This record gives sequence, structure tokens and C-alpha cells, in this order.
Amino acid sequence: MTLESEEFVAEEPRGTLSRDELRADLRPTVLTVVVVALAGVLLGLLWALVAPGQATVTTATGASSPLAAESDHVFDATAIFFLLATAYGVVVGALAWRRVERRGPVTLLGIGLATTAGAWLAAFVGTALAGPLTDRSPIGVLLDRAEATGSAVAGAPIPATLSTVPATIGSFWTVLGAGLGAVLAYLLCAIALGEDDMGRTPGEQ
Repeated sequence: MTLESEEFVAEEPRGTLSRDELRADLRPTVLTVVVVALAGVLLGLLWALVAPGQATVTTATGASSPLAAESDHVFDATAIFFLLATAYGVVVGALAWRRVERRGPVTLLGIGLATTAGAWLAAFVGTALAGPLTDRSPIGVLLDRAEATGSAVAGAPIPATLSTVPATIGSFWTVLGAGLGAVLAYLLCAIALGEDDMGRTPGEQ
């Protein structure tokens, strides 16, 4: 009885990029990083336009205090920036995924760094523009003396001015939302596709 042996040839692993392919990805990725980071200027401008300022009352003696109803606006401005930065990252990650010929670790790392840098630039630009874009024209008001002084003694109203303090970002850690959004969007697209080579044509440069 003759036994015939079958030859098993191991297939080359799919999804492994050569050094030439990785080098070819570097130049377009650097260009993407620059463009995405500069887009942070527009993100900062958008935040400065929509972020709420905080109304503050100032008396003739120079004492100032934010209105009780405005106390949440510091959190609101920070939350708005975080949401805008994260959405910005998700959009960049989805657009980067559409570049089929450049899918891979170089692009993933690039968009993560680019969106984080863009969000940092947005925070810097946004806080710089918030002042000029906020209407800080003072308005004359009269404060109830008993309520303003915290005593039960009534008296003549206290003259004061009402003005708006520009919005601020409570924590610059919020810039990390952009990088996380971009990386997660890119990885979710890769997981949904379910192919080792992420649909990239092998050897394409």
C-alpha cells in the first residue's frame, strides 16, 4: 500500500506591511498631520462662538461675583469643547479610513497625534478668541442690599454693573478626547471590516 504525502505550504501572513510600504506611508501621513492639526484653528473658532460666558456682577467697591444661575457655565464650556474635540477626532478617523491605499499603523499613529495636536491648538486659539468675541459691555443694575450683603437689614439698592466673563476651558486634559475619538473610530472600522490586511491591496505604495 503506497502512502502519498501531501505538501502543505504555509501561506504568507496577510496584513504585514513591508518596510517600503511603511516608508511610502510616511510622507502622506506627515501631510495629513499638518492639515488636521491646522484644522484645529477652525475648531477653536467654533468653540469660541458657541461656548457660554459667565455673567458677573461688580459693585463700585470692585467686589465681583458670578450670578448663581451662571455657575454651571464653566462646566458647560469645558464639556462643549470636549464634545467638539471628540467629534472632530471621530470625523478625522473616519475620513482617514477611507484612504484604502494608506490603511495601516502609520496612518493610525498619525491621526492620533494630529488630532491631539489640533485639539491643543483649538484650545489655545479658542481661549484667545473668546475674549474679543464675547460682548462684555457693562450694564448698570441695582442689587437688593439685603440679598447682596447677606443680612436681613433692608436699605437702598446697591449700584453695580453686569458684564460677561469670556468662556474658559476648565481642564486641558479634554484635548485627549480628539485623539481617542480618532483612534477608536479607525479601530472600529478595522474591526467591522474583519480582514487582516484591512482591505489594503498588498504591496501598494
